[in-house]
Amino acid sequence: MQSLLDQVGGSRIVNRTVSEFYQAIGRHLSGFESCDHKKQQSRQARFLNHALSAQPEPIHSARASFLAQGLDAPLFGALLEFIEARLIELGFTCQLSRHLVETAGDLYLSCEQDLSIAC
Repeated sequence: MQSLLDQVGGSRIVNRTVSEFYQAIGRHLSGFESCDHKKQQSRQARFLNHALSAQPEPIHSARASFLAQGLDAPLFGALLEFIEARLIELGFTCQLSRHLVETAGDLYLSCEQDLSIAC
């Protein structure tokens, strides 16, 4: 069975879609904000590529927790909304788009809970 990442065309599609999101919001940012958002763009793309890949547990969860550190939760939520709509525009089914967003969101929430316990 193909991973979700394979079903949407691999990391190329994920990276491009994350980049489109940051281009769209980048028009409204100051220079200072843009610097942080470039870091977020890279972190979020890595997290999504990992979240949608097919890796066995516990490696999958451990790596996700590491990648989730430093992600801006509201910005990640906005990115997931953008990705869901963008994948549908690109011709993917609503079900696949929703499943992808739910998978990434659920993994992020489980990582966020682990991080809050550690603080």
